[in-house]
Amino acid sequence: MAPVVGRSTATRPRDLTELRLLVELAALRKLADRGLSDQELAVARKLAGATMRSARNGDVLGYLRADMTFHLCLLELTGDPALSGVARLLLAPGAMPALRIEESGHLMTAGALEHCELVDMLADEMVNAADGLLRRHVSRLWPGQPTRLSRPEATRGEAT
Repeated sequence: MAPVVGRSTATRPRDLTELRLLVELAALRKLADRGLSDQELAVARKLAGATMRSARNGDVLGYLRADMTFHLCLLELTGDPALSGVARLLLAPGAMPALRIEESGHLMTAGALEHCELVDMLADEMVNAADGLLRRHVSRLWPGQPTRLSRPEATRGEAT
């Protein structure tokens, strides 16, 4: 008997977080394997800085745009159009839970700081630490629910 084709069960925020981790962690490893040029790191730092400026100004819409641009940039740097294409769907407005107004400032600032730290880790070839940071960063979107992809957190200075 053929399976019944119906509505996808991967529409819950937790499922979207899982999918996003699969895509972004694969991209992170791909970038780490080949390394980033000084020019690519400069672009990534500039985009991370844009998220920080929006967070400091309390500009939720500006932050969300800058956040999406930052993540898409890293994915596009892999040179794999499939990764960035899937990520565009996962990062689309409405795909993930909206920020609650009372938490938006704190969450935006924490996210922006993580963007900056992630770029630094990539520059320093701290792949395991960057992997752990990205897991925490993306998983924060669905708080209180560890993802199935979670693993012990990597620390700074961990060997790659």
